[in-house]
Amino acid sequence: MFPLKTLPNARRTPYLTRFLVLLCVLAFGVQWILWTARGVDLAQIYGVVPRCSLLPSACGISLRGGAQDWWLPFLVSLFLHGGLLHLAFNMLFLSAFGGGLEDKIGRLRFLLVYFGGGIAASAAHILFHPLSMAPTIGASGAIAAVLGAYLVALPKAWVLTYFPPIFFFPVPAPLFLLIWSAGQITSAFGNWVSPTAQGSDIAWMAHLGGFAAGAFYGWRLRGRSKTRRAEKV
Repeated sequence: MFPLKTLPNARRTPYLTRFLVLLCVLAFGVQWILWTARGVDLAQIYGVVPRCSLLPSACGISLRGGAQDWWLPFLVSLFLHGGLLHLAFNMLFLSAFGGGLEDKIGRLRFLLVYFGGGIAASAAHILFHPLSMAPTIGASGAIAAVLGAYLVALPKAWVLTYFPPIFFFPVPAPLFLLIWSAGQITSAFGNWVSPTAQGSDIAWMAHLGGFAAGAFYGWRLRGRSKTRRAEKV
């Protein structure tokens, strides 16, 4: 099932969500040009490699100065993708859920969810695959955080969903997201092999880490808003 849009519609134009989509598309274009023209693979340079993140010196990464600072891949990797299909699926989910969340919690908090969730997703991947040398890229972890926050912040929303080959109808957002998260859990533990390898081309643990981080942040926001309402009363 594929999300097309959330209901009700956002009251404000989701400029930040659209800007993030644009950045990811442009970054993919740069990836493609550098690879085809010069044979430079940005995924190998800026992908998050668990072993290198835990032991930077073991991978020849400088802790000060240079383009390969140990922290840089945690941010740059969020805008890189492994292929056109990878990019398309991620942008579909970001476009569907990002606007509603951005409208609900505000642009600054939306950025905190996106980048904080993306970093948490990488941390979860490193935790379960600490010795892996495979670079991990993609906005999936950050987008999973958006989904987690959306579940908590907008529990009464609906998702206009496409069920191949021809069915379109709205699904309650909590049901859609719980089905999505159940699929991630099944895939994560079904494909987990060892600390040295993730057993799949998809970093399932990163998705779960991002989703959990986003849901936690959404829960904190709801708690604060309830406290403010109680104080006003």
